[in-house]
Amino acid sequence: MAGDDYYDSLIGSAYSAYMERPWLSRTVGRAVWGGDTRSYYESMGAIGEVPAGGTVVDCPCGAGPALRAAPVDGKIRYLAIDLSPSMLRRARRRASERGLSGIEFVEADAKDLPIESGTVDLFVSYWGLHCYEDPAATLTEAARVLKPGGRLVGAALVSGRDHLRQRLLIRSDMGGFGTVGSGEEVERWLRETGFDPRLSSSGPMLFFDAAAD
Repeated sequence: MAGDDYYDSLIGSAYSAYMERPWLSRTVGRAVWGGDTRSYYESMGAIGEVPAGGTVVDCPCGAGPALRAAPVDGKIRYLAIDLSPSMLRRARRRASERGLSGIEFVEADAKDLPIESGTVDLFVSYWGLHCYEDPAATLTEAARVLKPGGRLVGAALVSGRDHLRQRLLIRSDMGGFGTVGSGEEVERWLRETGFDPRLSSSGPMLFFDAAAD
């Protein structure tokens, strides 16, 4: 995964700024990536469906855009996890601005989460899968911490031979990318790690909603 210096750079700051603003994200998504980010923000509604006393893991949490869906009454346990200290700093500021208390911020590797097995109701994974060197390993870890029947909701950029933007802009080990899979490969990784996914896409953006075994 890209080092913290990447996320602390001007590019990382710009990324954080537009992902925290849905209207700007949609504009950049169409202009740069050729996809529509609306499904990303709509999928955050899953956070509000977690019952009182349940646990949500947001990994990687980035600058905290998904915190917009976190309840302010603290009825659920919310763990915001990222390997980047700069992103965690931004997420803490985001939580403070929204008046959220009780959010647990954790610096950790997505392949080795400090969470007991079978304890999480919802795992949200937004725009991180394409940054990891071993995406399948991070999905295995998500499956480990989820309860039986728990839910994985996320989004990722995928590679593809049919779209010029994907060929030019989305390549493994370039910029902030790690191992970038195609849509078919991401589906295979999900199924091989014990998930039953529902998938949709817009340009190079793949959205997934998957139940754990």
